[in-house]
Amino acid sequence: MSNLAYQTQRQYQQETKRKHVQQPQVQPRVRTSRITKGEKFLWVFASLLLIAGAIFMVSNYASIYKVNSSIESVQSSIDYETKVVDDYKQQVKELSDPNRILKIAKDKLGMTLNDKNVKVLEN
Repeated sequence: MSNLAYQTQRQYQQETKRKHVQQPQVQPRVRTSRITKGEKFLWVFASLLLIAGAIFMVSNYASIYKVNSSIESVQSSIDYETKVVDDYKQQVKELSDPNRILKIAKDKLGMTLNDKNVKVLEN
């Protein structure tokens, strides 16, 4: 009997082997992406970092542009005021001319020049 049991077991193994040999097993295809989750995370992080850097640079350039425009407006105001001050200096120079002062003193105030009373001061 043991011989018979051995033969049936052997036949069963051969039949299963024939089935496996005759019918190839089809394994389900597992979709594997070429890019891993870690790489995706790194790419997303790098792109967000790049975008944040670009926004930071643009905002800095905008603030620099505002400061430069305000500096230019202040500089033009300074130039205008400098021109006004130069004009006033020119007027003071013209009005403090000794001949003009002498003429006004003689004509309007009736003063006369007495050389004996003139004192010369040295700076």
